[in-house]
Amino acid sequence: MNQPELGKKILELRLAKGLTQTELAEKSKVSLRTIQRIELAEVTPRSYSIKSIFLVLEFDFYNTIVPKESEKTSSLKNWIINLFNLKIHTMKKLSFLTVLFIIAFLLISKNEIHAQSINGWFKTGSKAKSYEIGLNNSESKTGKKCAYIKSVDGNINGFGALMQRCDAKNYLGKRVKMTAYIKAENVKNWSGMWLRVDSKYGGQSLSFDNMKDRPIKGTTDWVKCEITLNVPNESSTLNYGVLLYGEGVVYFDRVSFEVIGDITENVESKKIPEKPANIDFED
Repeated sequence: MNQPELGKKILELRLAKGLTQTELAEKSKVSLRTIQRIELAEVTPRSYSIKSIFLVLEFDFYNTIVPKESEKTSSLKNWIINLFNLKIHTMKKLSFLTVLFIIAFLLISKNEIHAQSINGWFKTGSKAKSYEIGLNNSESKTGKKCAYIKSVDGNINGFGALMQRCDAKNYLGKRVKMTAYIKAENVKNWSGMWLRVDSKYGGQSLSFDNMKDRPIKGTTDWVKCEITLNVPNESSTLNYGVLLYGEGVVYFDRVSFEVIGDITENVESKKIPEKPANIDFED
């Protein structure tokens, strides 16, 4: 398991057990900052940190993760062992700065080989294994890079999604507009940006929009997408990203969030009237 995959696995296991990063840090006796950096693939964790984290998550790391001979890189376990041995046998000959340079080189090399990781984002969906995610430096809307999700199998009966989640505490009681740009290539079924607001009570979804009623299909240039949802006071998280149903490629860029006002009764009543209105057609 390489470094980005390790961070993703810890994130998935933590969410499955309903733990926050703070709770995992407290239970494993590993600092909160270290947990955050591991999940973002920003740090090479020490072996005892990995063992402590997986002990809390009830995951047998060393007996479950078995390297395959066909893999281009060694497993994280062997990588850590080799790095540890390197420090032991060469510390007397190499300066501290030299050791740091070697560590940095290893990290950069592994990130180049495993280009499917995007810091802060992860892949999900009903057919997640049929899709690839990554960064593209030639199709971006304005900056140097954009994200993408691409099908790698044929005849996919399901979807893949690139997603992120954040705490809803800064948006409680507000109406939030999410804006992003999508560019599509040979999308055979449909794609769209999506936003979901989850409750802190039992994981219930309070509001959701995935653009299924206004899908992006075929091949398009950059399309501006907007979703506006209520974030009730009982909300726990905002979950959002881009999805691709079936085959094709979708590029995703310039994601932003804007609070456009408080939740009001007038806003809600425009969707579902409280009582019959203008039934004589005279208003």
